[in-house]
Amino acid sequence: MIKNSEELLSHGFVEGRKKALDIMERALSAVNPLDAVKKYVKLEGNLLFVGEKCFDLENVLNIYAIGAGKATYLQAKALEEILGERITDGFVAVKKGQAGHLTRIRMAESSHPIPDSTSLKAAEEITRLADKAEKGDLVFCLMSGGVSSQAVYPIPGISLQDKIDINRLLVHSGADVTEIMTVRRHLSRIKGGRLAERILPATIVALTVSDEKTDSMEWNTDWTSADSSTLADSVRVLKKYGLWDKTAENVRKYLSTPAPGKETPKVFVDVPIYNLMIVRARELWEAAVKRTEEMGLRPVLLTTLMNGESREVGRTLASIAREVHLSGNPVEPPCVLIAAGETSVRIEGGSDGEGGANQELAAGASLVLLSDDPIAICALDTDGTDGPTPLAGALTDGSTVSSALQKGLDIFRGLMEHSISRVLREVGDAIITGQTGTNVNDLVLLVVLRRDPGLT
Repeated sequence: MIKNSEELLSHGFVEGRKKALDIMERALSAVNPLDAVKKYVKLEGNLLFVGEKCFDLENVLNIYAIGAGKATYLQAKALEEILGERITDGFVAVKKGQAGHLTRIRMAESSHPIPDSTSLKAAEEITRLADKAEKGDLVFCLMSGGVSSQAVYPIPGISLQDKIDINRLLVHSGADVTEIMTVRRHLSRIKGGRLAERILPATIVALTVSDEKTDSMEWNTDWTSADSSTLADSVRVLKKYGLWDKTAENVRKYLSTPAPGKETPKVFVDVPIYNLMIVRARELWEAAVKRTEEMGLRPVLLTTLMNGESREVGRTLASIAREVHLSGNPVEPPCVLIAAGETSVRIEGGSDGEGGANQELAAGASLVLLSDDPIAICALDTDGTDGPTPLAGALTDGSTVSSALQKGLDIFRGLMEHSISRVLREVGDAIITGQTGTNVNDLVLLVVLRRDPGLT
């Protein structure tokens, strides 16, 4: 999947870089949504098996498929290959640049990470099909990371621009993804289980690709799971990050005045909703661990709950890698330190530079390394687009800072201005995959070897 491997391996700590890319490729291949749907959904005559559930299609009137998210195209493609003409109608919203070929399920591109009018149009079409479903119908809901931006349907009294503004504030605030979703779902007609209310009493089968650190079903099936958060939680998130006074007055008024009917559904009882996680975030790092072992290296899983300011997380992880190299604590090299989760970038002062969380993490890590450290650091956003950029992440080592200086560029300044993409491109450390068709957590690999067999 990594398209510029030759460039990435043309300089720096080549042996460490080579191992990092090998492991990363294996991890990405382990979270392919098309393969996952075919693993869990099988058709035998008129019997449709979804996980442990069996549906007799003789008793099903119509089959609909609706979805949104960065892994949705491959999910929909797999569903078409399995069900073919049995699908009555369908619609999925994919990230801009992801559109492929589908025959039974209609498709449109919509915006991420900041929603726009295409996101509203997508949500309106998804809602139209949801409202069309009746008892006796089977509705597949295909979800993955990006769904909250790619399908946006504000509640009455809240405009699309209100949603765009608050989404931009949250994305740039450094808030965790679940905190961002807490606010967004309470301003939506479809999130927090509200789409399920529209589909019922039709049968709902939700297939989701996890992009949440703990593989929580609630956060990964936002349309079809009851909501454990409240309006008051939304207010707390906005105040926590200093956004309350920056939020539109009508939004503040709505969130701070509880009333019957304003809360999202808190429980679904005795209804035909079947939520199935077909790709878990843990499968990403599990594949990385397995490949590391196959290569004769020692895997060390540091965390699957990685979070925090990206550049600072990078510096911390690099410090741990240097400790391993210098003292053998807490583990002797050769080894690969593995971290999964999702860091964030807090942008203040109206910076409009180009970058992303994984790029900042890898660049921040490079500031800690010395030129002869046998350490390579690879940080990747698994959907192939780190932040609002066409880059997937970065692969850095002890040569990155000096290479930048030779070109008149400053890694530290690039990080402070949140404009690190240009620097990484110039030094040949930016990773390019294109749209991968999947989306789970971010993955960071720190390859630490005993010696330096390839610094150039």
